[in-house]
Amino acid sequence: AIIGLEYRFGITSNIQAGVHRSLFSKTIQTFGRWDALRQGNSLPVSISFTGSFEGLNNLRDNHQPGVAITVSRTFSDRLALYATPAFVGSTHAVDFISGHEGHDHDTGLEDVPDEHAGHNDTWFMGLGGRLRFSTTGYVTGEYTPRIAGYDPNSAEWGIAIEKRTGGHTLQLNFTNCFGTTFGQLARGGS
Repeated sequence: AIIGLEYRFGITSNIQAGVHRSLFSKTIQTFGRWDALRQGNSLPVSISFTGSFEGLNNLRDNHQPGVAITVSRTFSDRLALYATPAFVGSTHAVDFISGHEGHDHDTGLEDVPDEHAGHNDTWFMGLGGRLRFSTTGYVTGEYTPRIAGYDPNSAEWGIAIEKRTGGHTLQLNFTNCFGTTFGQLARGGS
């Protein structure tokens, strides 16, 4: 299992900042989000902007800036749908998977010629949904195809069970990839 821990802090009611650490290549992602428009009587969707910066080896190596726009729509308090076009720079610079906690993952891609050598950055589209099935329980799903640029692996997909407890959210994910940051998702699943 790959564990990711994240801490978000609400600066105002529509601005937040955070840091996310994944055991996968010891990646740290810092980010900020601005909820620019909120769904209401005059607007059928919410729109948010996110900027991020991440790096491997505890933010020391292979830096990757990212930006995304999220358009979301909620239906009562039961269902939420999301579309997130995103851009991540320097994804090609991280064309390896490093081990974590003393072991490596054999991907079978080590000796495959790099057909994406001419691309350095990645555009992708995150598509997702979240369905509440109890007072504090949710099931979520996502699919993240790459639109353009560096795309060495298949599109990422995942499902999760989520539990809200006070100010915390715990989530158990099942995916075809280890990625939890923009840069990791840009490289896709395997």
